[in-house]
Amino acid sequence: MKLPTKTITSLLVVTAVAAAMPGISQIGRRKAKAVSQFDRLLQRHDRKGELRADVLNMTPEVFRDALRRMSFERICRQAGFATTRAFRLALLGRLRFELRQRGWTTRQINGYVLARADRIG
Repeated sequence: MKLPTKTITSLLVVTAVAAAMPGISQIGRRKAKAVSQFDRLLQRHDRKGELRADVLNMTPEVFRDALRRMSFERICRQAGFATTRAFRLALLGRLRFELRQRGWTTRQINGYVLARADRIG
């Protein structure tokens, strides 16, 4: 994955907060076509879809093609995730794994998330 470490850490913090408070990224029914702030942030930092495709066990090209044809929720269900929250939890694990691959310890990751989660939540 070619994402910078700073981007991965930012996504990790936001994903951890969204996982801890399930309703934080929900959208009201009136805005059914609107996208949550979490999803917009993920799309912004993962423009090519590499991270989402990796969690969904697809290639980025197949993921982008599927996104043109169907909703993200449907793609998640076809990939074996019951809900988008389950996908987000898997994403959280993938981000933690990526930081571990880059030399971060579990203690450093947890400390980073705790220190910055207060700013978001």
